[in-house]
Amino acid sequence: MKRLPNGNIELDLILTWKEISEQYEKLVLEAVANAELPGFRKGKAPRATVEEKLNKNDLYSHAAQDLLPKLYEKAIKTHKITPILYPQISLKKAKENEDWEFVAVVCEAPEIVLPSEYKAKGLEYLDKNTTALIPEILAQEEANHRLSLLSENITKLGLTTEQYLQSKKTNAEGLRATALEEAKRDLKMKFVLEKIKTLEYLNNLV
Repeated sequence: MKRLPNGNIELDLILTWKEISEQYEKLVLEAVANAELPGFRKGKAPRATVEEKLNKNDLYSHAAQDLLPKLYEKAIKTHKITPILYPQISLKKAKENEDWEFVAVVCEAPEIVLPSEYKAKGLEYLDKNTTALIPEILAQEEANHRLSLLSENITKLGLTTEQYLQSKKTNAEGLRATALEEAKRDLKMKFVLEKIKTLEYLNNLV
């Protein structure tokens, strides 16, 4: 496990070749049992005949997809991580007869360090004086969501993306950068307000 400076958490996940090959075997047997080929009753076709019609790469891919969720759950429990969104999993290495390596990127809720005078100040003060590292993966997901909604609204207005960008005097890269910056700012304030709400609730219990 690696905690990156941008707030993301990277988990190296390894599926052994033994695990993959065993799951691959299960998928092949399942395919044989459900195969309906000319001249054979369902499930009675020879394995070799069925297997040659299967896409080997697809089967190995499905085998890995079947195994990864449990491996990921084990990893976050081992490292005592509390993710706040689904992981982004990418393939790092996959060779036959060798262990397969994946990288899962997740994040936890950021730690919020409020200024001591937070009760008597406004949102602008809190924004400038509160320490909070918003994980990059979380900000990117929020920015993507906003850009998706923006794209829908542009279409409803009968505009093209190019026309919208021209009206805003920006380009696709500038629009994404702005969306990411706004996402980080708004997410920060969301977590700040949640922290204040929690503190106020705890103080009322005392």
